[in-house]
Amino acid sequence: MVALTPFTAVTAEDPYPYYTRLAVEQPLHFDGEQNAWVAASTGAVEKVLHDAAFHVRPLDDSVPSAMRGSALGELFSRMARMIDGNAHGPRRREAEQLLASGNVAAVASALPDLDEAALERIMFAFPSRAIAALLGITSSKIEGIELHARALARAIAPGASAETIAPAASAVEALSAILAERFPDLEQRYAAIGLFFQTYDGTAGLIGNALYHLAIVQPVIAARIVRDAPTLAGFVAEVARLDPPVHNTRRFAATEIAIGDDVVVRENESVLVVLAAANYDPAAGGRAFTFGAGEHACIAARLATTIASVAVKALVSAGVDLAAIERDGFYPALNVRVPRLRYERGR
Repeated sequence: MVALTPFTAVTAEDPYPYYTRLAVEQPLHFDGEQNAWVAASTGAVEKVLHDAAFHVRPLDDSVPSAMRGSALGELFSRMARMIDGNAHGPRRREAEQLLASGNVAAVASALPDLDEAALERIMFAFPSRAIAALLGITSSKIEGIELHARALARAIAPGASAETIAPAASAVEALSAILAERFPDLEQRYAAIGLFFQTYDGTAGLIGNALYHLAIVQPVIAARIVRDAPTLAGFVAEVARLDPPVHNTRRFAATEIAIGDDVVVRENESVLVVLAAANYDPAAGGRAFTFGAGEHACIAARLATTIASVAVKALVSAGVDLAAIERDGFYPALNVRVPRLRYERGR
């Protein structure tokens, strides 16, 4: 049996015993193979995520070189998720205001008809369409919007290849054109585009993981969970904690930082923050780190739970038989856990 690593664990069938051991036995350690620190315990993860001296990008590479000079690079340089310092606060508030002013009731209207799309395609399509509906984009412009979101997510994901840059740059331009009438202000438009990237894989993974876990409980219990909205929201939140869609993120030391009595992270050294391990640390006490913490905590965490809950409820109401859903591994990724689902009606 091959030993797991923080990267291979993301798509392992059951990585959670490994994460528990990592949090307890190696709470903060240097991984020579990855040339990076690994923070796994709740204490180490909280220290890194809450300390403003840990940045989201390397000091000398605020925008990846392959993106510079493109529409994607311009977006990257403006996204609250990707910047630190004085510019971060205003960018984050811009995105938060967009979400706060949105019409959450419109989210359900964006769900594709199950007769027109396979269950797994809905898993990927709905988050982007839901964001568009929330932001007040007309239904005629929503069709296919998930393809642009997918191009963005693929280019910005850890380990992305250079071949993803051109399609993503085209996606930025396409989304900008779609959003221009609704958001004539350029900063608002970039903030809105960033939301499509941030919710694409993570929310798809949350929907898929929630469907899978409902499928493996007794049908009568699953029906009770889905029937009651608060119960379903609580169930999805627990899935986000115990089988999270996001397993790790990265931070970089902007200066020399001491952690505890015997660890010093040198300037520009990187830290792999294993969020899923912190969830499974016995010291976590039920807290969830799936969507981060501190000033870079995901602004759409609550919305992701809402979107996933709406998707599950609508799919079951449309006649999806939860017992007919099976999981067949996961999509390749270094930080997000998105299941491959198989669904056979009448099985």
